[in-house]
Amino acid sequence: MKTFNKQPGDVLDYDVDMSEWFAALVSDDIQSVQVTISTDMEDAPTLVAGPLPHPAVQLIGVEPVAFKVWLGGGTDYVDYTVRCLVRTEQDRAKEVEFKIKVRDL
Repeated sequence: MKTFNKQPGDVLDYDVDMSEWFAALVSDDIQSVQVTISTDMEDAPTLVAGPLPHPAVQLIGVEPVAFKVWLGGGTDYVDYTVRCLVRTEQDRAKEVEFKIKVRDL
């Protein structure tokens, strides 16, 4: 699983390129992406997908096979798992996950 570092005050975008996975699929592309964020720490302020003015997810391209996730906030020394459930035009579903380590440098 890929891991990224960010500071609590950062609002950053993370690109997810699924072109390799879509290369084997004929005439299919991303229809929607649902983002959920989890952590093992109870009561930790959450990492936020789509802090204003950004959307949680932006599809990239006319026939998208990649997308951008905007994330902000989070608690210092808390690790988060970002789970993206990708649904395709032909009704496939694919989970993509990555980790965010929040560290105030």
